[in-house]
Amino acid sequence: MAREIASGVYWIDGDGSNFYLCVEEDGLTLIDSGMPRREGLVWELIASLGRPRTDLKRIVITHADLDHAGSVAALQAESGATVYAGEETAVLLPTGKSPKHLPLLMHLLTKLIHYKPVPAKVIEVFRDGDDLPILGGLQVLATPGHTTDHFSLYHPSTGVLFTGDALNHRDDTLQMTPPRITADLDAARQSALRLLAISPAVFACGHGTPLATHTSDDVMRLFNELRGEGNGR
Repeated sequence: MAREIASGVYWIDGDGSNFYLCVEEDGLTLIDSGMPRREGLVWELIASLGRPRTDLKRIVITHADLDHAGSVAALQAESGATVYAGEETAVLLPTGKSPKHLPLLMHLLTKLIHYKPVPAKVIEVFRDGDDLPILGGLQVLATPGHTTDHFSLYHPSTGVLFTGDALNHRDDTLQMTPPRITADLDAARQSALRLLAISPAVFACGHGTPLATHTSDDVMRLFNELRGEGNGR
C-alpha cells in the first residue's frame, strides 16, 4: 500500500516497516528500503507515477537494521542510485550486517539473515547538520540511541519528519524506541526529545502509520514524560 502524506511525499507500507518516496521532477529519493525482497513495492509505486526505475536517484538509509536496509542493494543495482548513510552505517552496508543492539535471539537471527551488500563506491556519508538536495532541502539530524549510528530527516517546507526508529506510532500512540531493542537508552531519550521539540506537521515513522492528526498536547505528553525520566523522576 502507498499513500501521499504530503506534497511529493509517499508512504509505502512494507508490512512491518515503512519507507518513503520523495518525488521531484529531476529525480526520486527513497528513505529506507524495508526488509529484503520489498523492492517490488517501490517499483510498483514508481510505475504508477509514470516514472522509469532509473529516476530513482537517491536512497537514504536511517540505520542499517535488516528491516530498513534489506532491499537497498536490489534497488540500487536496478536504478544506479546513490546511497546516503551515516559513517557507521556506511561501513555496515557493504557487509550486509545489522548493528549490534538487539536481544540475543534477534541478534543471532540477523547474523543468519543478512541483506545483500551495497558496493562501497555508491555510498556517500552524511553528518549531523547536513542539508541534502532533496525537495529543496532535507535536514540531517543525528538521533543515536536505537542504534549508535541513527539519523532522522526533517523537511521544513512540508513539516514532514522522517524519524526512522527514534520514534514510532503504535497502538495509536507516539512512542520512543522500545528499551529492549535500544543500544543506548539515555541517548535515545535525548534524540526523541530533539525530534519532539521540532513539533512537525507529520511524524513519518519507521513503524506504525504516519501521524498527522496529533495535537500539541500529544507531543508535550511524550516530551514531558521523557524529560521526567531523564531527570530521574
